[in-house]
Amino acid sequence: MKFRHLAWFAVFLTLCVVVLGAYVRLSDAGLGCPDWPGCYGHLAWPTEVHEIEQANQNFSERTVEVHKAWKEMAHRYLAGVLSLTVLALFIWSFRQRKLASYSLPLIICFVILFQAALGMWTVTLKLHPSIVMSHLLGGLTTLSLLVWLACSRTPSITPYRYAGHVKQWMVVVALVLLLLQIALGGWTSANYAALACVGFPQCNGVWWPDMDFVQAMDLFKQYGPNYEFGVKDGPARVAIQMMHRMGFVIVTLYFSWLAFKLTRNRELMPLGLSLLTLLVLQIILGVINVSFSLPLVVATMHNGVAALLLTNVVVLLYKTRKTQQL
Repeated sequence: MKFRHLAWFAVFLTLCVVVLGAYVRLSDAGLGCPDWPGCYGHLAWPTEVHEIEQANQNFSERTVEVHKAWKEMAHRYLAGVLSLTVLALFIWSFRQRKLASYSLPLIICFVILFQAALGMWTVTLKLHPSIVMSHLLGGLTTLSLLVWLACSRTPSITPYRYAGHVKQWMVVVALVLLLLQIALGGWTSANYAALACVGFPQCNGVWWPDMDFVQAMDLFKQYGPNYEFGVKDGPARVAIQMMHRMGFVIVTLYFSWLAFKLTRNRELMPLGLSLLTLLVLQIILGVINVSFSLPLVVATMHNGVAALLLTNVVVLLYKTRKTQQL
C-alpha cells in the first residue's frame, strides 16, 4: 500500500463517520449513551437483562434504549478507527524526516483530538446546540484537511495553470459560502428546527413568517440542562430554518455560476459537472425533507451530499492553488 492509498482511505472513513454521525443525530440517538467514552459503564453497550437493569440503576436519569445505544457506540468505534488511521499517516510521514511531509498529518492529529473532546462535551453538555454544530464542523474540517493531504500525495492531481476562466479566489468564495451554509444546516439540526417550516418554497403558507432572529442566533445562552429535541421557541426555530433557506438560494446561484465557469475548461470540466450534479441532488433532497417531514434516510443523505460537495470544492481549491502546499 502506498501513502496516498491510505490517505484516500482516511478520506473515505471520514465521510462514513460524518454520515453515521448525522444518522445518530437525526435518529435522536445523540444521548443513546449518557456517559463517555463507554456506554452505561460498558465498553460496548448493555444487552443482557441484568446489564440493562444495572445500567438503569446507575443512570436513573436516562434508561437504556438499546436501539439508540448501539448507534452511538458504532459512531464512536468508527471514529476510533479513523483516529488510528490518521495516526498511521503521521507516523508514516514522520519517518521521512521532513517537516513539509509530516506537518499536515500532525495538524490533523490535533484536530482529531479536539474532535474527541467535542464528542465528549456533546454528551456531557446534553446536546448543547453550539457544541453539536462545532462537532459537525470539526468533522468536516478533518475531512477537508485529509482531502488536501490525499491530493498532495496523488501525482495525477496536478495544478491548474490559470489559462482559463477559473481563478482561485472564485473557489475560496465557494468554500466560504458552503461552510456557512453547512454551519446553518448544522445549527438547524442541532436546534431541531428542520420542520419549523412546513412546505416549500413558502414557510407555513407564507413568504415571510413570524421570526425571532435574536434568539435564533444566540449561540451560548444556557437553557438546559438538557437540549434534546430543542429548547428555542417557535419563531426562533422558524428564523433558523429561513436563514438556511436563504443561504440555499445564495449558494445555488453562486455554485451554478461557478459550475458554468468550470465546464468551459476541458481540464476542470469533470469537477464542474460533479459540482453541478451534487448541487442538484442536494436541492432535491432538501425539498423532499421539508415536503415529507424529514425522512431519516433522505435527511442522512442530505448531510452526506453536503460532505461530498465540500470534498469536491477542496479538490478544486487544490487544483487552482498558485504555489506548492503541504
